[in-house]
Amino acid sequence: MSPLPVSPPHDPHDPSRTAPAGRESEYRRLHHALDRCAAGAGSVIVLHGSVGSGRSDLLYAFTDTAAERGVQVLVGTGSPLEREFPLGLARQLLQGADLAPEEAATAEALLAEGAASGTVPAPSDRPAGRLTQRVLEGLFRLVRGLAERAPVLIAVDDRQDADPQSLEFLLYLVRRTRGTGVLTVLSSRETMTPAHPLFEVELARQPHHQHIRLDLLGTELVAEVLRTRLGAAAAERHAAEAHALTGGNPLLVHSLVADQERAGSPGTLVVGEGYRRGLMHCLHRIDPLALHYARGVAVLGTGATPDLLAELLLLAPDALPRALYLLHAAGLFRDGGFRHPTAAGDLLAAMRPLELAALHQRAGRLLRAAGATAATVDGHARVAEGHLRSSLGPAPAAEAGDPGAALPEFGGGAGAWEVPGPGSVTAEEAAAEDEDEVADEVAEEVAEEGAGATGGFGPVPDHALQLWSGRAPAGPAVECVPTLPGTVTDADTALRHELKRLRHHFWHGRIDEGTAALARFEAVPGQAVHTEPLRHWLAYWYPALLPNPARRTGPHDGATADRGDGMRLLAALLAGAVSPEDAVVHAELVLRAGRLGGVRTESLTAALTVLLYADRADRATHWCAPLAERAGARCGAHWNALLAALRAEAALRQGDLRSADEAGRAAFAHVRPEAWGVAVGLPLATMAAARTALGLHQDAAHFLELATPAGLEHTPAGLHHRYALAGHRLALGRAEQALADYRACGDTMARWGVDHLPAIAPWRLGAARAQLALGRPGSAAALADQQLARLGPVGHPRIRGLALRIRAAAGGPAERTELLERAVGLLEEAGAESELSAALGELSEAHQHDGDPGRARRADRRVRRTPALAVVPVRPPAPAPSPVSLLPTSPLPTSLLSVPPLPVAGRPLPVAAPVPEGTAGGLSEAEGRVAELAARGLSNRDIARKLYITVSTVEQHLTRVYRKLGARRRVDLARLLGPVPPGTADGTPPRPAFPRRADLVAG
Repeated sequence: MSPLPVSPPHDPHDPSRTAPAGRESEYRRLHHALDRCAAGAGSVIVLHGSVGSGRSDLLYAFTDTAAERGVQVLVGTGSPLEREFPLGLARQLLQGADLAPEEAATAEALLAEGAASGTVPAPSDRPAGRLTQRVLEGLFRLVRGLAERAPVLIAVDDRQDADPQSLEFLLYLVRRTRGTGVLTVLSSRETMTPAHPLFEVELARQPHHQHIRLDLLGTELVAEVLRTRLGAAAAERHAAEAHALTGGNPLLVHSLVADQERAGSPGTLVVGEGYRRGLMHCLHRIDPLALHYARGVAVLGTGATPDLLAELLLLAPDALPRALYLLHAAGLFRDGGFRHPTAAGDLLAAMRPLELAALHQRAGRLLRAAGATAATVDGHARVAEGHLRSSLGPAPAAEAGDPGAALPEFGGGAGAWEVPGPGSVTAEEAAAEDEDEVADEVAEEVAEEGAGATGGFGPVPDHALQLWSGRAPAGPAVECVPTLPGTVTDADTALRHELKRLRHHFWHGRIDEGTAALARFEAVPGQAVHTEPLRHWLAYWYPALLPNPARRTGPHDGATADRGDGMRLLAALLAGAVSPEDAVVHAELVLRAGRLGGVRTESLTAALTVLLYADRADRATHWCAPLAERAGARCGAHWNALLAALRAEAALRQGDLRSADEAGRAAFAHVRPEAWGVAVGLPLATMAAARTALGLHQDAAHFLELATPAGLEHTPAGLHHRYALAGHRLALGRAEQALADYRACGDTMARWGVDHLPAIAPWRLGAARAQLALGRPGSAAALADQQLARLGPVGHPRIRGLALRIRAAAGGPAERTELLERAVGLLEEAGAESELSAALGELSEAHQHDGDPGRARRADRRVRRTPALAVVPVRPPAPAPSPVSLLPTSPLPTSLLSVPPLPVAGRPLPVAAPVPEGTAGGLSEAEGRVAELAARGLSNRDIARKLYITVSTVEQHLTRVYRKLGARRRVDLARLLGPVPPGTADGTPPRPAFPRRADLVAG
């Protein structure tokens, strides 16, 4: 390797090589390391600093000058959103490398192998998720090959948010680059606890390791910044005050200077919008516990004792000093409080009114107990009441006979706040609650809920606050609220309330609080026996949190199913203690008993979930109708909402997209998304998947972008949500992103120990579809074969049929016909109409290829008879039962197309040009696509091949297009359709702006 000439000393005031203000010393240290790298001596440098310390500015200024010197710069940035993508950061680094074509192919293969290593069971001698020696050594050789041609700079920003596999690769790399021309610079933000402590320790042990800490700017450096941007007079006049306001935090210093530039020269230091935004930016990027501490100080003031703050925030007292240190180290605090008097108000203004009201209410109660003056306590009470009034609208009039009609936004009716999903309680139990007791419990819940909130999802239900503030009558249907000490005398009632309180924590994603509360409850002698049903419930909703009780009891004998305990059956299915075939039998026993009454709704919803996860969506659909008739007005809104969500998911799996859409809308008509808890991921995923299948990608993106509660990713609902996101990305042509999402689903299922149930989320089949879209039939076939091998000899007809369909598309022509015939039989048995119609279309083409036109025509006739392709008149949308809905308003197309055929091996996947959802002449979306391609001169067969539909379907669409537009010939279409509005770069219509909740109306 020819050494790079050592550069002369850099002039810090040279515009092309200027370091960020106040960072000249650190900048020189980095360039010295780069000079040593050019001479063949590698090193690793850690840039460490608090939030707003300018780490990113320094790092990117350094990479720019390094690139000017001829260094190969590989840049990557960690992100919390990509932390679960194996080797995601490593992929960023290598995408910027100057690799030869064969090297790029090797890199892609190694990255794919490494990313897949965490989605399959690891050997017993290697921890799960770890990279193999082959992948590590291969990636290292690629970097070393780059270093042999020119010095290499690897720059990683926000390293604390990198995925573990990329950190493992970086550690492997730095151990071997001491004698090579590779300089590694890792930037990380200071936090309460390092995300990867072992990485920190191993990195510090390297002999060529350097640590550069970016401290806050002193008064002299702040004056230098002011002198450079505002002039010497302003620097002399304002330097001391600017340092006092910012603490030397570079981000705040530059924000404050920007305020002065906008204000002109008023003679006094202006604290404007720039400073306040910069401060909020720092506070919301700092460690979450430090932000929580800052909110406590904003409510209580700087005079609050540590014990009072810890009690207000529900934190351990030993966590406070570290949080306070981070706030001081970042220059955000001085002497235990904010540096500017408006900061506390700005921070609290960023909170939701309901959370803030609960925080002030709890603060007033604690101050009263601590002996504070009546004026102080009353002040907190007035503030809490003011925030409540600002967030609650006028209560609507109740209808006769509806005890919950005063709460229409949550669906009304009995059970309006019961826990939905497997684990909800019956309306009869809720109605047994005493009204006064309920009001007291809600008041206590408001206080504790809000005090522990850190900007989460829907922490305090609106109607609970209405009850507390006296704005609505206390209804008898409140669930999952804690018991106020001394208000309940019956031991059984108190026990039931305490168990509901435990479940409430988990339902709203507060995993740490729930786990701690459960441990405290079970620590009482004799109490552990009462938590067995809760542990079975948690075995479903949080599979990796606690050991599944069914794993201890051994094989399931069906006795519990005879007693109507569907939740135990669901836990046993997840644990593998009962086969899917036996689980279906026992689940139907539970549902049959449910029609006669006497079975808890928790058991019924769990039994329906068993049918879905055992790949019998047809049986789930069969049972949903009688259960809905039984429920009616007797059960709560959440029970009806969850039943609608399960009905929607079953319809989606059968290919009945219209029913899936209608049932999904009904789920949100019963209960607003804020009240769904972590279960909201299920109906959102179903609606997104249905809209994706219909080609309504804007609506699908809307559902996937809606805010979800913390902890969702730890639940099956979060798994469904991630799987729907992968399908949406694949439909948009983003196959690489979809493949990463599918692999993440597989990693989650393997970690939870539920990979033996592919019907939960058939990630291997999704990944195989993505591989086909990327032109990798070999990888797709391997995934399909792996799925078939894991299914066993019986059961799972839908999954087996889908796998055979993918195997046929990825295999050779000789075996394609046989595989598709088997797939058609299985999909017909499973009742998967959309997939069946697509498989029949592919079978018709296979028969044509085999020279058997007669069998091809018979298959084509079966396609036309399939309900998924039938023309169904559009029904007018049902009137919205609630004035608020999150549903998009796009109408369903009049013709529901089947699932598009898979790209056959060796044949690229075409991407159809986008057609707007409101084509001229009242055409449906499908008709508009066909009409546009016909106007461009494509033949019927070409259109069928491009859109993955049959020729007869094209002819039917064109017949209706000619009739609607009054056209006689193909050439008339171009004139009648007019220009097509351009789409986005990825071929989809432009995405709408995120709507406000008040603007959303039911479709």
